Amino acid sequence: MRPKTTFALPLLLVAFLVGCTPPAAKPNPTPEPEPVSIPQEFANRDALKPGASPPREANLILNGTEIPVVLKEKRDSNFIVYSWIVDPAGESGEPVEVESEKYFDTTDLFSFAATAQEKYDPPISLIQYPMTVGKGWEWAGEVITGKSKAKAKASVSSKSDTLNLSTGKVSALMVVVELAYDGISSPNKRELKFWFEPGKGLIRRELWASSTRTPRASADTTREKEGQ
Repeated sequence: MRPKTTFALPLLLVAFLVGCTPPAAKPNPTPEPEPVSIPQEFANRDALKPGASPPREANLILNGTEIPVVLKEKRDSNFIVYSWIVDPAGESGEPVEVESEKYFDTTDLFSFAATAQEKYDPPISLIQYPMTVGKGWEWAGEVITGKSKAKAKASVSSKSDTLNLSTGKVSALMVVVELAYDGISSPNKRELKFWFEPGKGLIRRELWASSTRTPRASADTTREKEGQ
């Protein structure tokens, strides 16, 4: 008598083999193209436009806490003040200024003048025209905090840098200020960093380890002007 043919074992084997077959690899997403490199020299202010308004929406990172903020901008003669506001609609009361930055913008240079906490006298030059990538210089002056003044000096350097932001990759001119205070024990030194995207202004800055501003949105380029 011929044994009965059974299909149970072959079916189990097929099921096992199918189950063990690794899934087809998904194609990698198209990598983001690298941004165009910045020029090696900016002959004048119009070539770089460091005073162009930065993105209106940003994140402030203060002592490790990320705070969404909106730009309120004021221009007076050659001075520019960027005030960073939370709750701009005033839903919880008056809008609150979290941080501010003051700059001095002329056809000869672009300088860092003050924050809400301290002032630099004279302002620290970040850009000097003609501005060549790699250019550097020295600064000497005073750092003023309230009624206290401290003599200070700084070394300023520059280089090209690629930023990998949440809004995309950006080629930028990076300026680093190594600031040293005389007669102050803690902190005695600070490193300030500024990134300029040609034609789009100061898109990122790190004033020291506890204060960073970086763009949060790139599509909205409108600005909230003083008095509007």
